[in-house]
Amino acid sequence: MTMKALVIATLALLGSAAANAAEADQQALVQQGEYLARAGDCVACHTAKDGKPFAGGLPMETPIGVIYSTNITPDKTGIGDYSFEDFDKAVRHGVAKGGSTLYPAMPFPSYARVSDADMQALYAYFMKGVAPVARDNQDSDIPWPLSMRWPLSIWRWMFAPSVETPAPAAGSDPVISRGAYLVEGLGHCGACHTPRALTMQEK
Repeated sequence: MTMKALVIATLALLGSAAANAAEADQQALVQQGEYLARAGDCVACHTAKDGKPFAGGLPMETPIGVIYSTNITPDKTGIGDYSFEDFDKAVRHGVAKGGSTLYPAMPFPSYARVSDADMQALYAYFMKGVAPVARDNQDSDIPWPLSMRWPLSIWRWMFAPSVETPAPAAGSDPVISRGAYLVEGLGHCGACHTPRALTMQEK
């Protein structure tokens, strides 16, 4: 084998190894995202009865009317055209891709505690690990004027916490800290198990 051929073969081998390593890293990220999506039980709200996983359409009764969960599969009718920034704004900030504030039936006040790294893993899972489903989102059944979205931005400003992952207290048990992170963040247990004020924020 000539020196030139040897160099080419070596470079090809190195390139293949790098590609395999990158693919393995991506697969690990997708698997971590799947674990986190299970911790958040995303499928429970974003799957209608007898519907496809994460395709939305589940009706949720609220004091102001019925809200239908959205399609969060990577189809163009779902979140297929979402960048990571779009995804992050919706999940942790409660702001839809079009700029409107989401109804807090989406527990973004809890998800504000999710770490940047976990958000990247969730995005990887929903884009690479979830089957796309073509299903248009269904409009909410909320009477006017309660159907107006702009007051929700005021609610978000008043009651939604800033996006920040709380640091564990010094000397705290790491197992308890991890449990608190999951319960208060992705698990959003308080969203159902905490009393609400008249303006619907958690007390």
